Amino acid sequence: MNKRKAFNNKKGFTLVEMIVVIVILGILLAIMVPQLIKYIDKAKAVQCRADVSYIMKEYQIEALEKDPGNAEAACALLESIVLEHNGKLEKKGEIFNGGIYSDVCTSKGLYTCTFDSTYKTVTVTCSEHDEGQIEVKKLADVLNNMDFTNIPGCPHPNLNEYFKGPRTSIDSEAISVDGYGDYGSFAKVIEAKLKEQGINTDGRSWRMYKKGDTYNLFLTDSQKITLNMDTQEVACTQYDITNNKVIHGTITVSKDKQGTEYYPILLGESFVPDKE
Repeated sequence: MNKRKAFNNKKGFTLVEMIVVIVILGILLAIMVPQLIKYIDKAKAVQCRADVSYIMKEYQIEALEKDPGNAEAACALLESIVLEHNGKLEKKGEIFNGGIYSDVCTSKGLYTCTFDSTYKTVTVTCSEHDEGQIEVKKLADVLNNMDFTNIPGCPHPNLNEYFKGPRTSIDSEAISVDGYGDYGSFAKVIEAKLKEQGINTDGRSWRMYKKGDTYNLFLTDSQKITLNMDTQEVACTQYDITNNKVIHGTITVSKDKQGTEYYPILLGESFVPDKE
């Protein structure tokens, strides 16, 4: 009898207590889940960068031994290495473009590969984890080997020919008077060629300077400049190819003139690096 009474006196959670417990669990989950996702994303980024490093080092070692010497042999060698990392070829490479690969990065990033001029090394960048920054050596190789001979109506076969004479810079928003077919301007031709090599400047403005035998590039972080922004400062990254440096800072928007029409430019000499 006493056992039955004791059993009947045992109380479970009331509805209010259950609601309180659920609310507390909800709050804990709301705090923990974003942190957990952040740690998972960070772990994926670390693994991705490790895979990129392994692929580049493995290619360099194999290339020293096998000496590919041309685009076809280099692409075949690179593909065999990426396949060992469970990668899949999405776009076949040509000339110094080593192709685009998927399925290595667990965040579904695409790997864009670029060879140097001797095919002895390869630069690999991930669309998810390169944080919008261009590797300086890759940029230098791409600019130095840029070929415009397949662009109808383009009067310049390469950048060196364009910069012969008084020209010292080119701007993304520049107005062209020469014929460049569907591209509309020489700047758009350059952007298309950069994009072919995995360097995307969509939604950003830039100014390129010819400096001796190499180039300097200023690239805005995430916006296009306009004439209404004249004298304003914008966030910008300087790619100092001569000194192999990437420097973030601010740059002043100015304007230049073609005929009677103005267009906005980035004033390179106004660039101020961020304080460390």
